[in-house]
Amino acid sequence: MYFGVDPHHPELNDLILTTAGELVEKYGKLYMYALVDGAFDDDVGLRLWKHSQQSDSSVVSLYDNTRLSGYEECSPFLLNLTQKNLPPLLAASEGKPMFSILQSPLTIDALQRHFAAFLQIRTTSDGLCMLVRFADTMCSQNMLNMFNDAQRSAFCSGFTAWHLINRKGTLTTIDGTCLDATAYTPPVIGEDNAIDITDRQYVGLIDSSEADFILCNFAETVPQIVVGRTASTLYTMIAGLLKEMDLRGIKKDTDRRNLIVDALMMPDRYQALALLDAAQEHGVDVALQRAS
Repeated sequence: MYFGVDPHHPELNDLILTTAGELVEKYGKLYMYALVDGAFDDDVGLRLWKHSQQSDSSVVSLYDNTRLSGYEECSPFLLNLTQKNLPPLLAASEGKPMFSILQSPLTIDALQRHFAAFLQIRTTSDGLCMLVRFADTMCSQNMLNMFNDAQRSAFCSGFTAWHLINRKGTLTTIDGTCLDATAYTPPVIGEDNAIDITDRQYVGLIDSSEADFILCNFAETVPQIVVGRTASTLYTMIAGLLKEMDLRGIKKDTDRRNLIVDALMMPDRYQALALLDAAQEHGVDVALQRAS
């Protein structure tokens, strides 16, 4: 399947070890964990689930002992990360936004309990709970951007650093605030393992995933747009076009998609913007007819 991410940078393994080592030098002893979204690979997810059932606690499901117990087939997992298991994890996650690295003074079980407070979001207007897949690295920053300051602070209080393998196959580091396990204050864990958000926050989270949804949908429905083009570049182009359509008041989903299809086939950005200007002035159907 196509997930809209570039291949890993050839030196990603060394970059991870170097970046993690620099933090250890700065802050002292930190545990290093892999955060793996098992929903992207059935074989990897099954192996991690089996390991999580053993008594050595080197692998834990984030759903264990939570409201989501029993859904381990789509669970994120935490596991101890070493120089030995890093290369196979990178190989298994090639082309899939399923792998990131956490550094924290907390034990693996304490970090699992920390994240138990953030496994779902709940809209306060209707009490509806939904999974929040922060182990999917294409969703991670969208979720953090959705949170208000207090929510983000609470989420980041469990780790020193969160290293995301980003869309370009390199690292993006999210700074945490947990530098000393003895000073750590666990978040309040509700019975639904959910954090309350407003309707506006929910809409913002959905809107932030629009470019990703369109890009991955094109791989199935308009493959000629995707073949031979770099995923991260295409994503940037789509996200930019969506912003331009917002400025022009073009809101209908089908209109936005159809305009992006034509715009991405054009030889340069200026012609693409001219198409959007025509859609704003004369209507989307007329603009598309003229473009064809």
